[in-house]
Amino acid sequence: MHKSVERDLITCGEAAGILGITLQAVHQGLRKGIVRHELVNGRKMLDPHRLVQRWRGVSDQEARVQRLNSYLGDKWPAPPYTADQWQTLRVVLEMAGD
Repeated sequence: MHKSVERDLITCGEAAGILGITLQAVHQGLRKGIVRHELVNGRKMLDPHRLVQRWRGVSDQEARVQRLNSYLGDKWPAPPYTADQWQTLRVVLEMAGD
């Protein structure tokens, strides 16, 4: 791979930072085929321009809030939460990031 091309690629961690999602969500996106990667020196590297274009709907804040609300439903209690409820809420937030 040419150095100029390598310089334009970003790591999965950098992609997570750009999109405001977890690294796990980026890896799930790779597995689901939302975005493709290239292997450079054994590391998964992404094209930031394609990444933002392909992930645009996923990173949209309003869509994320709607997704969260649909996962939780109107039966979710108000805080304070138990440890189990916090765990469930964390999983739901990660799912919404996917």
